[in-house]
Amino acid sequence: MTEDSWDELLTTALGHDMDLIATTSPREAVERELTAGGPPRAAASLALWRRATAGVTTEEAMRAVAHDLGAGTWDPPDGNSWLTWMAWYGERLREAAEDPATILSPGAVPEWPYPWRVRDSAAVSGDSLRHAVHVLTGRHREEVRDWLADPDAGSRLHLVGDVGAVVGQAVRRAPLLERGVVASGVVTTRAAVVLRRLDAGGGGPAWEVASVHAAEPWEHPMAVTWRRELPALTSFLGGWFNASDLAGEPGRDEWRALRTEPVAFLDRVAAEVPRLLARSDLDLPAAVEALGCYAEPPHLRRWLGWLAWRIQRFDWS
Repeated sequence: MTEDSWDELLTTALGHDMDLIATTSPREAVERELTAGGPPRAAASLALWRRATAGVTTEEAMRAVAHDLGAGTWDPPDGNSWLTWMAWYGERLREAAEDPATILSPGAVPEWPYPWRVRDSAAVSGDSLRHAVHVLTGRHREEVRDWLADPDAGSRLHLVGDVGAVVGQAVRRAPLLERGVVASGVVTTRAAVVLRRLDAGGGGPAWEVASVHAAEPWEHPMAVTWRRELPALTSFLGGWFNASDLAGEPGRDEWRALRTEPVAFLDRVAAEVPRLLARSDLDLPAAVEALGCYAEPPHLRRWLGWLAWRIQRFDWS
């Protein structure tokens, strides 16, 4: 194709390498460009999409079409099929062109890059962390056993609680300032531990410590109830978005989790999201924190809804 045949919307949204795309969801990037360009841009992209994809039936051919139109990744932005992803993209363009009311209003998705509200941890010592692991895995012995016995329970398990000794400082970072600026810190005897499932071969499933960090000394009165009612989301958000595992850009952690976790577990996560979103705007951030998530985007409710949509719309196997 010639430069005139590039899809400006697709190129602007996803015409980068995967490291850059992984910092934000592809759906989010597409929606942002639809908001900026409105129905005329959607209609122009739809016309290009129709011409380029007509008669294309194989993964290899559709990958080539996506690259010609301006996508910048070898793998599909979501899921494991370019045919499926490009079909969705065409559906969304048609919807936006024919029904402008489906295009999000300015500000519904913040401009990228946007600040995440980030929590962190500063441990006292290695001994304090080892003590936290010993206490929490012992206290939750049955939960650990049940998790290992269920292959669809996810690759990670998040545990949190008071361990009876100072673990370190629970830290909140200032989201609107330079990365790493500490807004506040408080000494705590509570800790969070993330276990990672291991395949022990003939010895059966086993675990190792994926991360351990100081947790804030207080939590919402409903926190324990929320974790009990939303076990898959606790493992997902607490396992992949905890203080120790954040990879610098939380969107990348989401992409890694979707590519790593068993599909049956991701289905459980998606099924729990509507129950989490039933919380009020006041309680939702507290519930997300209670589930172990240490990173919160400005559009928290929409981000969680799109997480469930990504899981249900695409095949991640």
